[in-house]
Amino acid sequence: MISLTANQIMWTAFIVGSSSPIIFFLLYKLGYVSKKIITLFIIGICVGLTWEIPFALAGDSFHLILVDWPIDFPLVRNINYAFLDSLIFLIGIFLCNKILKSDSYLYTFNSNALLIMIIWGSISEFLVDLNCSGKLWIFLENWYNPVFISISGKDMTLIPQLIWLLAPIVYYLSILRFLNNSKN
Repeated sequence: MISLTANQIMWTAFIVGSSSPIIFFLLYKLGYVSKKIITLFIIGICVGLTWEIPFALAGDSFHLILVDWPIDFPLVRNINYAFLDSLIFLIGIFLCNKILKSDSYLYTFNSNALLIMIIWGSISEFLVDLNCSGKLWIFLENWYNPVFISISGKDMTLIPQLIWLLAPIVYYLSILRFLNNSKN
């Protein structure tokens, strides 16, 4: 297993997150990405901001940030993380397309698509927290955010896991609503 330092993880997150909107815009302008993919990316950012901004506002009462971010303006890190959250959602869309062999689930509710997104979101959150907790941040244990498991001395708390259990549901329902409304 590759073990990256906190600084390497932070710079990777910064570069990938910061460049993703620019890359998607360029790919769209060059005709490599459809308007639908841009829409899915933007919806993912909006859903990600629903917890990234409260995390920022909660500050040290909810989590401790362990590394300095390259751009030290309020919410920059959290907006960047929302870009990364959206990329996780898009990987879920890719998995749905590969497994279901169709994108009809984007227009008509499909419980299998939702299950794929929930499983992917939960697995990805678990892996991100396992690799970044203690390096980039620490979620604080308290009455509303208890530790549910400790792995190799890393305490994994409940709220981030619950978010990624619910976030794919919100994302998927938002997609259905938005794409169906844009067809009319």
